[in-house]
Amino acid sequence: MTIISKVAGGLSLFSCLNDAHKTGLLYANNEYAKVSGDTYISNAIGTQKADKISYKDAQRKNWLLKNNFFAGIKEGFAKVKGYFAGFGNSLVRYIPNICLSAVALKVKNPIVSAISTIGLAGLEFYDFIRNSTSIFQRTDYLK
Repeated sequence: MTIISKVAGGLSLFSCLNDAHKTGLLYANNEYAKVSGDTYISNAIGTQKADKISYKDAQRKNWLLKNNFFAGIKEGFAKVKGYFAGFGNSLVRYIPNICLSAVALKVKNPIVSAISTIGLAGLEFYDFIRNSTSIFQRTDYLK
């Protein structure tokens, strides 16, 4: 059972880290879109305000609206911030899986490794049942 526990622990740990990475990418893209939209709207509002109306000022404001200075820097930082937020939130969700994987990979005792492997199987089974059916989820959204 030791080889099975090592394989199960390694696959579970890889699965958790892969899901955390992909969740981080989703959060990063959402944060990027949010900051990008906010920046564009604030610049659009700022370029529409004028003390006086003239052709030269209108051209300058249109140019500033199209060439959004420093937006790339804000969006880049937002993407990094979103990635780490998503990665961290996902790792918190997978704390039991990571702990059981560490036990399955590091412990030399075959009984403890077997128990952690059974725990990992139980966690995966619960996750599969919860996400593929609506047994443990709220279904009265329309009431």
